[in-house]
This record gives sequence, C-alpha cells and structure tokens, in this order.
Amino acid sequence: MKYFAISEKGKRESNEDAYLAEKIGDYYVFAVADGLGGHAAGEIASRIAIMELRETVRRKTGTIDEILLHAFSKANREILFQSENVPERKGMATTLTACVLDERGRGVVANVGDSRAYLINDGIWHTKDHSYVQELLDKGVISEEEAMKHPMKNIVTRVLGAEKQLTPDFYEVDVRRKILLLSTDGLHDYVRDERIAEIVKTHEPEKACRELVREALEKGSGDNITVVVVRW
Repeated sequence: MKYFAISEKGKRESNEDAYLAEKIGDYYVFAVADGLGGHAAGEIASRIAIMELRETVRRKTGTIDEILLHAFSKANREILFQSENVPERKGMATTLTACVLDERGRGVVANVGDSRAYLINDGIWHTKDHSYVQELLDKGVISEEEAMKHPMKNIVTRVLGAEKQLTPDFYEVDVRRKILLLSTDGLHDYVRDERIAEIVKTHEPEKACRELVREALEKGSGDNITVVVVRW
C-alpha cells in the first residue's frame, strides 16, 4: 500500500486544516479536518479532532465503529469545553472525516461536515456532505453545477463543537483494488469529481496530491486545501 498526504494554506493567512495518515498498531488511519472559527480557533479545533482520533485508535478498545464513535464523541466534548471556557476559542468547531482500515483493507469511514472520503475505481463514490447546499441538492432545488458556485456553500449543518449530541455518518468500506481519497472542501468545491478521479488514477499518491492542489488553486480555490490519497 502507498499513501501520501498534503495540506496547503492556499490564499488564506493560516491553515485551519489538519490531517492524519499513518499506521497505528494494527490499523491504518486516515483523516482530514477543516476548522471553523476566528482568532486561529479553527486551527485548534481541527488539531484537537486529529489528536483525539490518534489517541483513541492507539488505545484500541472495541470494534472500528466503536473506536470511531468514541473518538468523535471525545473530540466533540473537548472542543465544546474549550469553546465554552476559553474566550478566544468561543464558537470554534471543525469537520472531521476519518477512515480506519484493518490490514486486509477493510474498515469504516465516519464523517461530520463537508470534508469527504472518496472511493475511486470504475466509478466514483463519496460521503454525503452535511451542508446547506447538500440539503438544497437533496430537495432538487439546485443542480450539481449550481452547487459548486453557490454563495452559501461554506455553511455546514453538522460539525464537531456545535452541539453536545453528535451523530457521525458511518460507511463500511473495502479499499482493495480501489483508490481512497480524503479531502477538505478547498479541493472538491473547485475540482469536479471526474477530474479528481482522472488525476488519482494516473499518478502515484504523492504526485496525485500535488496535482490536485495545483488544479484547485488554478480553479480559484481561496480556501485551505488538504488531500490524502491511498492506493491499496
């Protein structure tokens, strides 16, 4: 298996994204988080999410689903606590999309927010965004084309740090003979899914990550851009 991860601040003054791409015990763990909030609080929230995920997997108690649920819950509590008790961190929050795989390439993806996990082979599958624009798409109010240019596409409806009760979406995955890609919206809000698939299919992970970031910047991405590419 080959994998690579990259995070680019792009046109922003700071990078509020964070990522994880490493083997922890018996598991391969990949994640991206996109922090929200002023005064660098978003940067702190995303790093809390990644830290809690890493530590929870390291303790390895329960099934992959249970590990992920515990990690998301613990990160949510910590972000809420700091948001409520540290004035300069008030209102901070973060997306989190995480994938934990066993050594056979099977595992689980969990996500909240509008960061994504993709599985790419003959087709393209990705997690469902928790966003205002996704709700409009679900209702048939706007098209995919309109969604990419919608002025409210940055509004997320479910994140770590917003409410005490948190429910991630869970997806069972098998990445054998597939390409796994995780990204923050600085990529997929600007580069179409078909183009993302074309790039990752024709390049090794490191080259694919760098090409995706370059393309997102060329397409006008003004956000932080974080990409993880895994070839099993």
